[in-house]
Formats: sequence, C-alpha cells, structure tokens
Amino acid sequence: MTLDTRVYVHNPVDYREIWLKCNQLIGAHEGIEFKDEPLDKGKPDGEQWIWNMPGQGLCALLDVKYRKGRALIEQGEHHAYCEPDDPDESHSMCAPRWLEVSFDTACGYMGENGEGCGDLHARLVAQLGQWLDGKGIRWQWVNEFTSEVHWGYEGLTDLGSGGAKASTWFRDIVAPALGLDGAS
Repeated sequence: MTLDTRVYVHNPVDYREIWLKCNQLIGAHEGIEFKDEPLDKGKPDGEQWIWNMPGQGLCALLDVKYRKGRALIEQGEHHAYCEPDDPDESHSMCAPRWLEVSFDTACGYMGENGEGCGDLHARLVAQLGQWLDGKGIRWQWVNEFTSEVHWGYEGLTDLGSGGAKASTWFRDIVAPALGLDGAS
C-alpha cells in the first residue's frame, strides 16, 4: 500500500522547472534515472509523463503529467474539484490544470527523523506550494485518504494524521499477517 499525493498546477509553467524542483525536494541527484515519454504513444500531442525509475533510494516516487505547450485540462472543462458557487470570482470558472505532480511513498515509510509517509507528503506539498506561491502560481492538492481536493495549505495537517493511521495499520495488521515481523 502506498500514499499517492497529487498536486494540480493551475498556471502555465515549464514542466522541466517543476520536475527539477520536485526532484530537489525528494533528495534526487543528477544521476537519477528517469523517463520522459507519451502516456499514449498513438497521440503525439497528448499527455506526456516524466517519472523517476523506482528502486533508487528516494523518499518518494515522482511523476509529472503534462502536455507540451498547453493545459492538461482546458479552462471551463468540468472537474470533480470545482465548486460552482465559489464566492471567489477567480474560481467561478473551472481552472485549467497545466500539470499534475504525484509523490508516491510506501505507507510503511519511516524517515531518519521518524517522519512517516503522511508527514513526508505534507512537507513536500508545503515546500512545493511555497515555491509555486513565490512564482504567483495557483495550485491544489489531493488528500488520497479522504479524496478531498484543497486549495493551498488547507488540510495538510490531516494528511500527516492519515499517514500515521496507515502506517499503524500496515505495521500492526498487514505485516504480521504476511509474516513480515519487524516490517515498517
């Protein structure tokens, strides 16, 4: 079981810039192996996917979905996360989604400082959010535990507590059932 936290980027931005920043946040170095390829090889103008190869010792797998030179979801297309009666006029029309960033970590993850997967993802989202805010870029994130989509930093503390519950469940129920004594 993994925690997959997604960040939606709502303003035009070069996917490579986001890719480099996210890799920096997860501790990647220049030698990290990755792929940059179309999601559907039959559609050259369709979605692209740049992602780190697994098994390289990073705290999270990283992938970024994008389209070259245009939004993944165009302005005005309906999205599950839109609120049609939003009093803030900037959100009255569905916002385009230019990029989708995914951080994916095993629920049993435990960092050197005792940080669990939910805390790790809350930190990664907050750090990416600060960087995006500094560039004037609007963003949202999705809490996989609740399926709620949040603007900005709202709800990040819930992500940490959800990760703690998932880690406890894995350690106390799943690992013993699989004979993985001492697994974390």
